[in-house]
Amino acid sequence: MTFDADHTDDGRPPTPRRAHAGGSMQFRTAPTGPSVNRALRAVTYAYLVLPLFALAAGLDRPRVRSWAALWTAAVLGLLLVVSIARAHRQLRRARFSSFVPSRAFALVGVAVATFCTAGVALGLHGGTFLLLPVIAFVVIALFGNRAMIWRGWLVLVAALGVETAVQLPAYDALWATLLFAATGAVLATMVDEVVRGSVRALERNRQLADLATETSTLGDWPRDLVPLAGRLAAVMDVGRFAVFTQLSPRQALRREVGWPDGDWPAWEELGTLAQESLERLTPVVSPALVATPARAGAAHVVVVTPATSRLGVPIDLPVQSSVAALLAAVLNRTRLISGLLEAANTDELTGLANRRRLFDVLQHEMARARRSGQPLTVAMMDLDYFKRYNDTFGHSAGDELLQRFAIRTGSRVRAQDLLSRYGGEEFCLVLPETDLDGAMALVDGLRAKGAGQDRLGRRVTFSAGLATWDGAESAEELVFRADASLYRAKAAGRDRVAAAPTAS
Repeated sequence: MTFDADHTDDGRPPTPRRAHAGGSMQFRTAPTGPSVNRALRAVTYAYLVLPLFALAAGLDRPRVRSWAALWTAAVLGLLLVVSIARAHRQLRRARFSSFVPSRAFALVGVAVATFCTAGVALGLHGGTFLLLPVIAFVVIALFGNRAMIWRGWLVLVAALGVETAVQLPAYDALWATLLFAATGAVLATMVDEVVRGSVRALERNRQLADLATETSTLGDWPRDLVPLAGRLAAVMDVGRFAVFTQLSPRQALRREVGWPDGDWPAWEELGTLAQESLERLTPVVSPALVATPARAGAAHVVVVTPATSRLGVPIDLPVQSSVAALLAAVLNRTRLISGLLEAANTDELTGLANRRRLFDVLQHEMARARRSGQPLTVAMMDLDYFKRYNDTFGHSAGDELLQRFAIRTGSRVRAQDLLSRYGGEEFCLVLPETDLDGAMALVDGLRAKGAGQDRLGRRVTFSAGLATWDGAESAEELVFRADASLYRAKAAGRDRVAAAPTAS
């Protein structure tokens, strides 16, 4: 069996999968120029020790014990040299499809056999030559997965058994084989742990880069962050985490995301840890939790995790700091985008929704009214004799009147209603779940109170037109009917409310 990754996208441990038809042996990473080059160099360096061992054997005992074994070792050694040279040529031509686990495993197997036959030919010399096949076997741990290492160890045991059985009594051969096979297993395990750690660090960096790319398009904080929570947990190697924000120094910390438990950690458990990390702008560690801050413009993000990873070791603070910085960048960007969108949908003079926002909301309310069967009414309101007001008191006074009308009217409608500036001195009021009679009562009550007073204390009036959605017309058609009612109210003498008949 082998595994797809150290963790799945949702942060849970992976489930085993069967390897492809070529067997369970796999490279640690996909073959690339640098990785293949390093593996070939490691193999070459391992084989360079063979002449040194041969020289030592010659100086110690200049006698060949088995010429057949020596010629066999020479042929296998030549095969190794040719294979390595061919691999280097394929590397230069970037033919990575030729680098497959089975071929690499076979190459190591040939090396083990070469060294064992050389040991038979030149003699054990106190077990010195038994180290050669062990060195060749350990090379597997540099580039192969554990399935490849396990199979390679079985080949090593068999080769050592043959080498020792030819030259030693059965009892001594057994212990020599076990000793050097165990040494090879320990060395391979050590190399495997180091390499796995390096590969995991590279994979973690790749996952962070992928997350940075994906989060660059997020526009809704923190809702768009929730689908990525499991992957963030996998990068930090934790079973749970939480994200807190402080949008300004005067505001309290707010929990934005908790994974997989939305309310973890409890505020009592968190205590002042997150606040301390904000004050120091460095990670703060307690026996149970770690809080890591990052700046997001004027705001701050704090990532809280357990103090230990899923492996039971202290959390990797540099990785957690990278995640916090990534989330801070997301928050800063989404706040900027949100501000731009709000500016694009807001009337600069009155602070009300503009026409763009009006029609977006109308589309939403029409869909909701269609589902619920509730009425939807629109009111168009226009200040009476506004041009005369500007000519008499000036345009700045006219702007002030529009602002006062926006505040005055906005404070008298429900939170679910939308008051927007349609253009000039004309305003549009969207009234969800309100029929024509209810809208008439509301708007006529607003009209009775007037739009404000002019500089001489005289009452300023406005006229209004109403239209209730018929369930079929478009947003533009609904607004047009309300606007037509407004003009009828103007034509009838102003300071009044007119209602449009239902569209046919």
